[in-house]
Amino acid sequence: MARTVMELQGISCIELEDAPQPKKQIVASRSFGEKITELDDLKEAMSKYVQDALSRLRKENLLCGTIIAFVQSNPFDKNAPYYSKSASFDLVEPSDSVLELVSQALHLLESIYMPHIKYKKCGVVFTDLIEKRNYVPDLLVDRQEIEINESLMKAYEGIQAKYGKTKIAVGPCYFMNRKWSMSRANLSRNYFSIEGMPVVGDIPDK
Repeated sequence: MARTVMELQGISCIELEDAPQPKKQIVASRSFGEKITELDDLKEAMSKYVQDALSRLRKENLLCGTIIAFVQSNPFDKNAPYYSKSASFDLVEPSDSVLELVSQALHLLESIYMPHIKYKKCGVVFTDLIEKRNYVPDLLVDRQEIEINESLMKAYEGIQAKYGKTKIAVGPCYFMNRKWSMSRANLSRNYFSIEGMPVVGDIPDK
């Protein structure tokens, strides 16, 4: 209370941060609507999660230095052994390129994939994040390539913002009714949508 009174009198007592601390990592992962065994299905899911994480990375104006991909089976399935594996890759240069990050994630996925496993979950982690404005590229880096990537990303984001994610993406990951899509039964009811509105009684015929 005393500090509040002093603050109101113009005496500073509470230290203010100049800016919030940047995120240490970004994670994108969800459980599948049904168990997955095929690598192609896992690749679709992984591609989506990378693009979801990338959207958050770009909004925070960050670059990813290390990418981690992981897969898991159901730990509660008593009829099958539990499988959990991850792999990481340190990028030569921090990046926010959708093509590079998806490509690296899929390579990592191929290295940890085991056939005949019933996968319940996969995901991606972006770590070693740095602020884009503070990053100074190496002298040997192709700066023209960086500019081309930025133009590509702005076009990619512009199309998605105007027409939706299903109009442009890396792979068919945003198509409807994929095997790995989260079960709709697990979603919380949206009471602010027409479909989710509670029904009190039948509407009488006019």
